[in-house]
Amino acid sequence: MQSVRDRSGRRPGCQRLSAGFTLVELMVTVAVLAILSAIAAPSFSNLINSNRLTASANEVVAALQTARMEAIRRNSSVVLCPSVDGATCSGGDWKRLIVFSDADGDNAVDAGVDAIIRDIAVSTGNTQVKPSANVATNNRIRFSADGLARIGSGSAREGALSVCNAKLPSATNTRDVAVAVSRISVSSRDGSSACTARAN
Repeated sequence: MQSVRDRSGRRPGCQRLSAGFTLVELMVTVAVLAILSAIAAPSFSNLINSNRLTASANEVVAALQTARMEAIRRNSSVVLCPSVDGATCSGGDWKRLIVFSDADGDNAVDAGVDAIIRDIAVSTGNTQVKPSANVATNNRIRFSADGLARIGSGSAREGALSVCNAKLPSATNTRDVAVAVSRISVSSRDGSSACTARAN
């Protein structure tokens, strides 16, 4: 005996099954998504801060290399210093710095005599830049025409700028950009939540 079917091919009395999600399934999915987001958020935040730290350290390296190369190219002294306005050396906050040619060797930007080569905003977000003791004596890093560095106010040949992000774990929150004679190098250091500068 052949069963009776309607035009859709179903037998009378048979109901079509729903293909969607139940409310319980949807709530479980949302709960799992919320838990995964809560776990991933701190790691994502650390990744962003770590990238900012690396970018700021790279800016400091680029500024130092520019100063050294320009000193050799111009056969004249070139100075790197902190700046508030991008036109003069001022203060001890290295979040913004300038590279300028120092024709008269007085460690200051003189209008009509010295030229600003580069104006750089180093710090982004929670990133800080701290000078070592040698650099902090006069807040200057000078490269002479032979490409050799003189740090601070004296004849020191080495110093560092420490780039730090206090939002990162202290074991990974500091990059030291060091200058030694004419060599520029970067190294990671276990810092602290207070973001301390390297000794020298």
